[in-house]
Formats: sequence, C-alpha cells, structure tokens
Amino acid sequence: MNDIAFTRPGSIMVGAKTDKTAQSAGPAATVAKPIAKSRAQGKTDRERFVALAFCRADLLLELDGDYVITFAAGVTPVLGATPESLQGASFLDFVGDEHKKYIRDLLAGGGRNGRMEDVVLDLKSTAGRHIPVVFSGYRMPDFDDHYFLALKVEPVRKTHVPAEDLIQDEWSGVLERDSFTRAAVERIQDYDRTGAKGQLTFVRLDNVKTLTETLGASEKRNLLNAVGNILKSYSLGGSTAGQLDAENFAYVHGAEVDPEAVNMKVEEVAQQLLGDKAAELSARSSTLDADGAGLSEDQVARALVHTMQQFCTGKARVPVEKLSDALDDLMQDTVETVKFIKDTTERCDFDLVFMPICDLRLGRVHHFEALSRFRDQARAKTTFQIITLAEQLGLIVDFDFAVVRQVMDILGHMSKRGPLPPVAVNLSSLSLAQPQFVQRLIGVLESRRDMNRRVMFELTESAEAEDLETLNKVIQEIRSRGFQFCLDDFGAGSASFDYLNALDVDVVKFDGPVVRRACASDKGRDMLSSMAKMCSSTGVQTVAEMVEDQDAANKLFYCGIDYGQGWYFGKPSPDPFTFAERFVGAE
Repeated sequence: MNDIAFTRPGSIMVGAKTDKTAQSAGPAATVAKPIAKSRAQGKTDRERFVALAFCRADLLLELDGDYVITFAAGVTPVLGATPESLQGASFLDFVGDEHKKYIRDLLAGGGRNGRMEDVVLDLKSTAGRHIPVVFSGYRMPDFDDHYFLALKVEPVRKTHVPAEDLIQDEWSGVLERDSFTRAAVERIQDYDRTGAKGQLTFVRLDNVKTLTETLGASEKRNLLNAVGNILKSYSLGGSTAGQLDAENFAYVHGAEVDPEAVNMKVEEVAQQLLGDKAAELSARSSTLDADGAGLSEDQVARALVHTMQQFCTGKARVPVEKLSDALDDLMQDTVETVKFIKDTTERCDFDLVFMPICDLRLGRVHHFEALSRFRDQARAKTTFQIITLAEQLGLIVDFDFAVVRQVMDILGHMSKRGPLPPVAVNLSSLSLAQPQFVQRLIGVLESRRDMNRRVMFELTESAEAEDLETLNKVIQEIRSRGFQFCLDDFGAGSASFDYLNALDVDVVKFDGPVVRRACASDKGRDMLSSMAKMCSSTGVQTVAEMVEDQDAANKLFYCGIDYGQGWYFGKPSPDPFTFAERFVGAE
C-alpha cells in the first residue's frame, strides 16, 4: 500500500513509493498517466479533508506570519464576504480595535506552543456586526510558519464577556475589581488553551493612598492613569489589568513579562510626574502561574477571587505558586473562617458602627445604617468576605439575629442621651427564607414595639431570593408592626426590577456603580432620574450610595434622589451622636 505524503494546498500529492526510475527516465508519455492519476487523487484527498474539517468548523483560514489570509474556505460567508474575497485581506481587519492586541498575543502564544484549542473571540463582519466565534488551530513550521485556523459560530462557553459590559475605574482607566475578575477568568482559560504559559501578577503601591489624598484631582488622575497605562501595556490584549482597591492592582500577562521591570517603570513614572512627592511611593508584586488547565470556569473564578483577597488583606504576597493551588488553600481557609463566624456569633464578638444617611435637600441626618466590625482582627477578613461566606454556608441566619439583638440593646442604652434618628439593620434574604428565623424575629419585634420607629431593616441582594411571593409576605409581617423596610443594592443586577415589582418596601438604595455612572455621564443621570421617578410614583423613597463629594450630591439631588450615603456626609462612627448637630430637627 502506498504511503500518502501531505503537502500544502495546491501542491501535487503523490505516493511516496512511486517508481523513481519511471520519473527520472524514459519518454514523457510513460509517466503522464500516473501523474494525472496522482493529481486527481490529490484533489480528491484535499476535498475529503476539507469536507471533514467542516464537521467542526464554519470557516477555515490560513494566515501568513503577518496575519494576511492566504486561503479561505467556508460553508457560509461567516464574515459577510465570500471565501475568495477574503484572500489577501488581513485577519485583524475582522477583529475589533479593542481586541487586536489580544488576538496577536493569542496567536503568538499558540505559535510558540504549536496548538490553540477552543478560544472564544468576538469578530466583526464586513457590515460591522459582532460575531462570537470559537476557534482552534495550529502554526506549522513546515508550511512557511503559517497559521491554520478553524472557526465556528456558537461558542462553547456561554459566559463570554462582551467588552462593553466591563467597567473601568474612573481614575486609573483599568478594569474595576469585578470586571477584572470576569475578564481575567476568560483570558486565563483562553491563553491556557493556546498552550502558552500565562501568569497573574498582583501589584501593591505602598503609600499611594496617602499620597493621592494630598494631590489635586488633576495630579491624582495623571498618576493613576499613568500607572494603569503601564499595567495595561504589559497585560494580555492590552486590557487585562484591574484595580482591586485604593493601593492594589493586578494584571494577566505572558511569561516573557518581567514584573520587577514593570514595577520599576511604575516608580519611574511616579517620580517623573510628582518629583519629591513620590519619594515614599514604591511598587511591590507577587506573581503566580495562571494555570487554568483542568479547572472549570467557576473554579478559576473562585481561585482568582481567593488570591486577590489574600494579596489585598495580607502583606502584598500570595501563599501559592499556581492558581490551581489556590483551591486547596481556599478549602483550608474556608474551614478556619467557618469556625470564626460561629465563634463570633456565639460570643457576639463584634462591634457596630453607624454610617449617616442624609437628606440631600437639607443635608441633615435622616437615618443611619448599622455596620458590623469584627474584634478579632488577627482572624478576621473583610466584613464583605465573611458575610458572603456566611450566606453561602447557611451561617448568616444566626449572625443576622445576633446583630438585630445587639442594635436594639445599644439603642435602648442610648435613648437616655436624647432622640436618635432610626437605624437600618441588614437582613439577608436567606435569613428571611428560614421560618425559624422569621418566628424568632417576629417574637423580638412583638416584645420591642418601642423600637418600631427607631429600627428599620434593609434586605441585601447578595443572596438572591427564589420565592419572592413568600418573601414579600414576611416583609409585610414586619412592616405591619411599624418597622420600615428598605431594598438594598438596587440596580446592581437584572433581578432588581423583579424585586421592586414583587416586594412592597418603603425605601430602595441604589448601588454604588449605578451612582458612579450617573455622576459620570448624561446618559447615566437620565437612567437614574427615570428610576427615581418610577420609585417616587409608587411612594418609595430613594437612597444613593457612595456619595463622595458635593458635586455628586448635587447631581443626585437633581436626579430626584431623596437621601445620600457616603464619605461626603461622614464616615462610620461607633457613636451616632457624633453627628448630633446634623440630626433632622436639631438647631
């Protein structure tokens, strides 16, 4: 049986064991028939292999080293052009500007490692329509180092994150924490599928928070934007960098990037912009291998969130060398945190602080929100981390009840000092879904009727309620006893309007990102104004979170928001009477 020799498209395929004597000598007529037969066989084989490829793909492309399409074949004109018209065009012309560097990084990674598998990307057709595709391929040194790609519409991953859904930090220009998490998970897995070695680097800018508090708005923006531009330029696709909090950043990059060199560039640009002011600013980093192989998207996300928390709350380092190792570390950490939550709840080993919520028209304190602060700082994570984990593990019920009792006890003692505006207490929808918790809570409210004008409740959306009808019945049981109810984090997700439609409440609180968008653009303000009018028309009052300055307060007031909460009005204090001069009715 003859061996088949595969050559590039358009070449002649011949049997490897063809009689060499017949090819090198004798009349042309002697070899004409075998050659013609081989050509016909080669064409048949090529067509067969192309046909088989379309079992997997909608479009086949061959690209040269400059990403120019040298061959195209397809069952349908996926990109809005015929296969013939694609030849000679640049593949990058069909990639959005925001993704051009990213696709170069992916192809370069795949080129070094030979193969790319199931990478999701948005392409654009000749008509400008965005087309989500999944592509696989390889780069062949024996074929002039060309790329061979198979593209298929209908990506395998349904959670592909469109660029327009990602939110950038207004100062640094890199992605906000949640958006960075979503983008990083996707790109870590994409890069891993190319066979390339990706890495994740966390960067802490020591003293940057203190420094920026002394700078004017222009200097602060210039500094943080310059830092953001440096991190983006070294990240995958030039856009996989994020700001985790006031002093911590992260970026996903290829193994060829030297994080220490990046740190030096950050320090140099700070020196250039601020001179001696930047003397105390320094950059430290911690890098781990971003190995997404064998992990589900959810596992990569949980590992990423865990390492971010470890870096931000620790000493600017992470305790693992690989992202996959973070899952084992997370398991041990979870066991320790569960014990902490149980111990804290049993001993009421937490303090409460009170954050003022002010009337935007008068500037006076209308009510407070009670916030928990854990006393055992050596074991405590951030309050958000602990509450989130408590909800996930069903431990929030006992903690919520402990907070309610503590708030009422504190208000009872403080009543001797004079009148105090109402205090809002957070309740998870998971707690309100537990009949035993509801029974205990109603019992306390019945015995403390004197608190119904001094305590109100906020429903948190961090745990999504499934049975809104039953939840609303519980809320009405509470409201019927004179306690007001607030819907927290309104606008944070697609379920917000379902909540507002299904739940009868007294107040809604707009989520921080919604407020920031309203303060940043006319479109954002128009949207917030429309939502505020909708609430007002149904008799529901409105609160805006994260009001950081007078300009924001003015914009929110003209949007029709009733109350504001944020550092502009005051930071949380263990003694609410700190704000006594600004109580409604105070002289």
